[in-house]
This record gives sequence, C-alpha cells and structure tokens, in this order.
Amino acid sequence: MNTPQFHRRRQKAVVFVGLMLFGLLFFLIQIWLFVAVLERVLSGKTEVAIPAAIASSVVFLANLWMLRGLILVSKSL
Repeated sequence: MNTPQFHRRRQKAVVFVGLMLFGLLFFLIQIWLFVAVLERVLSGKTEVAIPAAIASSVVFLANLWMLRGLILVSKSL
C-alpha cells in the first residue's frame, strides 16, 4: 500500500476532486451572474449586462481550462 504508485494515484484523486469543486463553484457563480443580470434587465436597468457578460465569459474560459485539466488527470488515473 505504501508504493509510490499508490501515493501518486492518491494525489491525483485529490487534484481531481479539487478541480471538480472549483468547477462547481464557478458554475454557481455563472448562474448567480445570470440571475442578477436578468433581474436588472427586467427592471429596465441594462448597464450591467455587458460587464456581467465579460465576467461570465472569463469564468467560462476558466471552467474550460479546468475541464482540460480534469481530462488530463483522469486519463492518467
């Protein structure tokens, strides 16, 4: 059980779970941004839409980057 392969696999599992949690957090942030902007737009205040779209795009790109990392980690497990 104390082989280097066991410890390496265990470290990769921790990285995998960490990336999944950050992905979930970023997804929830995107949903929050969408709801906040939708409420503002429906109330007639549209000045927040463009900055929120930019922020959401950045979060989406970060999620794609982490998905790439998840795929790489899962291939090596």
